[in-house]
Amino acid sequence: MSDDRKCPACSGTMVFDPGWNRLVCQFCGFKEEIPELVSKVSITEADLDPARNVASRNWGMEYQIVSCSQCGARTLNDKLQLSGRCPFCGSTTVVPVETNGDIIAPMGVIPFSISTKRATSIFREWIGNRFLAPEKLSRNANLNEFTGIYLPYFTFDADSITDFDGMFGYTAGEGLNWHRRAGQFSMFIDDFPVVASRKLLEDRLLVSAASYRTREAKPYTPSALAGFPAEQYSMGLAQAWDKAKCDVVGYLKDAIKKNESAYMQKNMHLSTEYANIKYKYLLVPMWINSFTYDNRLYTIVINGQTGEISGQWPKSFGMFMKRAAEIFFPFRS
Repeated sequence: MSDDRKCPACSGTMVFDPGWNRLVCQFCGFKEEIPELVSKVSITEADLDPARNVASRNWGMEYQIVSCSQCGARTLNDKLQLSGRCPFCGSTTVVPVETNGDIIAPMGVIPFSISTKRATSIFREWIGNRFLAPEKLSRNANLNEFTGIYLPYFTFDADSITDFDGMFGYTAGEGLNWHRRAGQFSMFIDDFPVVASRKLLEDRLLVSAASYRTREAKPYTPSALAGFPAEQYSMGLAQAWDKAKCDVVGYLKDAIKKNESAYMQKNMHLSTEYANIKYKYLLVPMWINSFTYDNRLYTIVINGQTGEISGQWPKSFGMFMKRAAEIFFPFRS
């Protein structure tokens, strides 16, 4: 695989070029399209039951797992382009760890479509619109360079049959009439997502930035990872499916409420059986950055496909008082 990363013009190192589905030479600028990323081939789900034995472990490249001594994140890196910096916290105290090679290879990848320049622009606009952010924050924030990383992402399909019992509220004038309903509800679960990124889930940074258009995923190719690390999944396939079954409960409750034409529901009890369970294991793109303001560190993430941003920012009491005055005393100069 190493020959695929060398520029045919100057033998320099080629890296993935976000937004263009191509490799670009860092030295002479030579560009080469990545066939897998421009193909019309769709990703086919695999059966969950036999997956442990038949799932591919071939990443198409020599890789190394490194662990950050500061934040504990584990990332998978191409040995030819091994970085000495943690993409999550920026620490340079990263060390290689032993691996038995039993790491499931992705079936597909959603390549970066947002460039680092665009990510910086999104951040500037976002931080400038934070209601309680200090006025000079967007100019004075010591912004580090954005780091791109691929996150582990499972999706699940399944036929589901749910026995339910609960109280449903129906509008009646200005109030609600509550009625107990019990029955059976069938639904096809389609591309239900599970983010297998322990680090970002722990930091609660994926509230709004982890929604991807998974149908746009392309067949996996290591070329999409050229210059970008991938986080090692923190939950295996079986664990991811267990999490999906927990997370899907709210989704099913909402669907049942809608099916019962109710306005609200409460005290719901569900018992769900699943059949024809299939999965996809994808790598999805995320830009990560940290910036300092008044000697405090803040972290943000930007979806590398959609540009959705989520993160932390400093709040100013002085700005709160100013905004309150503008609201309650709009004509005061």
